[in-house]
Amino acid sequence: MLLKVVADTAKSAMSTNALRTLVGETRCRLFDWRHNVHTCGKVELDQLTITSENVRHGVFYDPTHPKLLFEVLSTLDIPYERYAFVDLGSGKGRVLLVASEFPFVEVRGVEFARELHETACENIRRYRSGSQKTQNIRSIHGDAIAFKFPASSFVLFLNNPFGPEVLMPVLRRLRKTLAARPRDVIIVYAAPRHGDLIERETGLICTERSVYHNIYRGWP
Repeated sequence: MLLKVVADTAKSAMSTNALRTLVGETRCRLFDWRHNVHTCGKVELDQLTITSENVRHGVFYDPTHPKLLFEVLSTLDIPYERYAFVDLGSGKGRVLLVASEFPFVEVRGVEFARELHETACENIRRYRSGSQKTQNIRSIHGDAIAFKFPASSFVLFLNNPFGPEVLMPVLRRLRKTLAARPRDVIIVYAAPRHGDLIERETGLICTERSVYHNIYRGWP
């Protein structure tokens, strides 16, 4: 009897997870269909053209769910028009497109895989939305380590794009630029596998911790 209860519970959990996954994938495909873009689908790095030596520290492309993005960005409680938005490891540009639904002064993505960057540029060009708040969006083909952070306050988005070997130099560059020019910075870290490094390397404080993302902030 006990084994049957356990088996039924496991089967139910599997069904629930499968349904949740199906609903999530359907919403993502609806996002693409509604906005005339192509952001869905996982892509392994060995299928892409990447010249950076940091490719061995990169993570495959797996786009962030648009519903999560809208919810997180909506609750930041900031004057968006005074903030820039940056996504390191921006892939096909889905995060950039969602960020453009908020009146950020600029939206920038950095992607080291040429094919993903080119797809992002095409998606930015094709994106259709009556509620879009800014068209100052750009995907940059380059390495996150070399990216120069905005001079204004900004939101930095990370969807576990790379391992500690790249994350640490990026965070140290961030700490250096904040020391030279103090300003408000918010880090939204989805799938936060190395969240401890952010507090340790930058001094930013974790203000929100959840299953799917953490938020870190440092005031000037």
